[in-house]
Amino acid sequence: MLFDSFYNYDLFFDMMVKGKLITFEGGEGCGKTTHAKLLGNYLDDLGYKVHVTREPGGVEVAEAIRKIILNPDLSKSAMTELFLYEAARAEFVKTVVRPHMENGEIVISDRFFDSTTAYQGYGGNIPLETVNRMNLLAAGIIPDLTFLIDIDAEVGLRNMKHGEFGNQPDFQESKGLEFHRRVNQGFREIASYNSNRFCVIRYRQGDIETIQTDIRNAVDNYINSN
Repeated sequence: MLFDSFYNYDLFFDMMVKGKLITFEGGEGCGKTTHAKLLGNYLDDLGYKVHVTREPGGVEVAEAIRKIILNPDLSKSAMTELFLYEAARAEFVKTVVRPHMENGEIVISDRFFDSTTAYQGYGGNIPLETVNRMNLLAAGIIPDLTFLIDIDAEVGLRNMKHGEFGNQPDFQESKGLEFHRRVNQGFREIASYNSNRFCVIRYRQGDIETIQTDIRNAVDNYINSN
């Protein structure tokens, strides 16, 4: 199976790292940024050392690349996007993720390599094997737990358009409904292939509290079982 060649591959993964990596994934307008921050606050209140970050970003070089990627005035091919995301990821993992994990912290990232597979692979039609190999080279680490907030593309884009999350449309958000349908279906397929680390939570309009409760319960169960 295609995904086994990457997602179960741990050549570079250091099993002695003390910390954990929790990632949030989902299509536009699903609220993952909000829930990543809320989970960070929750774990911090419980006494865990937590670092909440985002991808692409989290460090100066990656933030600069992020501005290029999301600039709607700069036309970019899917392959160009892929290389930009992977460059940002390599720096992000080296200077942010690994140091905090080696310090025993829980790193919570708003997006990681699953987004690249969904957006550039499923959405941009780059062969998945190519995307997966690039992800492996740039990241060299697999999240311990990944939340997918599953939202229909129509709902997510409507959320962004009407400002539910206070954002202006960027390069990715402006690609059209069919693109985002492919992306969201991609996320669902990725999660199904990697059910051992994915927790899929269905988006419910305006119900942040219930969704966050489901997330916290899943994290509590994960921590208690590991």
